[in-house]
Amino acid sequence: MVPETQLNIPVRAKFYKIGSLQYISHLDLVRTMTRVLVRSHIPAWYSQGFNPRLKLTFSLPLSIGTQSECEFFDIRLTRQTDFENIKSRLNESLTDEMKITDVYTPEHKFSEIAWSEYEIVMHSPRLDENSAEHMNAICTNPLVVMKRSKAGDHEVDISPFIKLRECESRAGELRLVALMSADSANYLNPEYLIKAACPRLGVTFENLYEDYYSIVRKQVYFADLTPFC
Repeated sequence: MVPETQLNIPVRAKFYKIGSLQYISHLDLVRTMTRVLVRSHIPAWYSQGFNPRLKLTFSLPLSIGTQSECEFFDIRLTRQTDFENIKSRLNESLTDEMKITDVYTPEHKFSEIAWSEYEIVMHSPRLDENSAEHMNAICTNPLVVMKRSKAGDHEVDISPFIKLRECESRAGELRLVALMSADSANYLNPEYLIKAACPRLGVTFENLYEDYYSIVRKQVYFADLTPFC
């Protein structure tokens, strides 16, 4: 029998990050969650050696300014611990803007996530009842943007990586729900869609009191569009 202290039990936590916490970076999130895990006395597994490190892995990094209702991180435990107990102890050290919603044993890898679903709401006096129709046309026709990668900047048609699910508008507001590619080869930041679409919609974001938007990641999916859990 393996001694309890040598156990290495994989555990996944699902959480949300909303409100003012949308402005913390991914690095700050890693640091925050590391401290929360220590403060909560979770029996987390650390690497061996001269400089032990907490085994903590997050799913898709979230851009600054984007909220999310569907984030994940993986840890490993050194002993069997009730999942509800882990959830409760972590939430005691978190705020209302970031809470653990579920803790469970992972059955899939983060690399299997293929799509992210976002709700984007734009506000501008230049938007009207016809803006939704224009947005549909923008997303279903070639949409070439300058995309940055490790190899440098290059032009990419991002329309194949967008699946528009909902789109509605009224005077001063445009709301859309879209799936965007989330795999490592073709990851699409929703900011690319906004920056490419806004000039076509007549929105300039020159006056941030009038022109602004919000982005919320609602769900993530496998390639066959079944929810990732």
